Amino acid sequence: MIEAIYSINDVVTTECDAFKIAEDYKKNPGFMWVDIHLESLELTDNEMVLLFELFKFHEISIEDCLFPQRYSKIEEFENYVFIVMHGMQLESNYSKEFEDSVYELDIFVGKGFIVTVHTKGLFFLESLFARAKERYQVEMKSLEHMLYNIFDRIVLSYESTSDRIDNMMERLEDVVLKHPERENMEEILDLKKIIFAMRRTAELQQAAYIYFTRENNSLISAEYLVYFRDIYTQYTRMSRAMVTRSQVVVSLIEIYMSSVTVKLTEIMKFLTIFATVLLPVLAVTGYYGMNVDIPGHNNWNYAVGMMAVGIAGLLIYFKRKKWF
Repeated sequence: MIEAIYSINDVVTTECDAFKIAEDYKKNPGFMWVDIHLESLELTDNEMVLLFELFKFHEISIEDCLFPQRYSKIEEFENYVFIVMHGMQLESNYSKEFEDSVYELDIFVGKGFIVTVHTKGLFFLESLFARAKERYQVEMKSLEHMLYNIFDRIVLSYESTSDRIDNMMERLEDVVLKHPERENMEEILDLKKIIFAMRRTAELQQAAYIYFTRENNSLISAEYLVYFRDIYTQYTRMSRAMVTRSQVVVSLIEIYMSSVTVKLTEIMKFLTIFATVLLPVLAVTGYYGMNVDIPGHNNWNYAVGMMAVGIAGLLIYFKRKKWF
């Protein structure tokens, strides 16, 4: 699916037909944003018209769009810069199927155009496109402004995911301290997998953010450099926070193991005390089990009394020692 937005003679136009987009692009609309949602690994005729014929993108870049890229990257070509970015779009079951929440966004940036290509429906791009139609003069006032908004949403996707992870870690902290269960360990390991995958994915995007903070960048005007530096600052803060979270999740594993050990110790303590308290009973019953007759005593009452005194004595001793 293709969507494009641009302005010709102060008339805002949204177009889905590739041939009409190509025709209008030759009229020099100023700034054009084209969004392409690939529905298969084979390009349609309309998509080929735009990517190959109109913008003349290199086949290597287009191939990267068709096949998922595990790592982010940025490449310079004669008439454009190609960027592969990854972000987070959380699904309801993201903790179990985290890979489904990671999206890839391929961005072509050149003089007067931005082309975004993706194989997964992205809510934030739909939101940006809707805002661009409603407030064209604000949202589409320049290439730099739109590119900044796209980068900002990608970084925010990591931050919103991190907030949800923080909530999960706080909840797990409380649970594992009080009632550690096996399910809690599975949740912690899921979190660990997510955090380390986020670190691996996000850290590789550093080159792209740095590229757009350079003062000699031909695509970014001097007044917008501060915006992209702000994005890089957000990214750096987010990246460092992920390192901290990875340490916290490792600590959660240690807390879980400690809690399980404490719980096991309490169980063993109870069983030990229980077995020890029964020693007088075992001793007395074993002795009287030999049919020993004590003259002048009622053997039954005498045996029960000895058991009670022995148990009471042990309990008093344990209590004074503060063993329970």
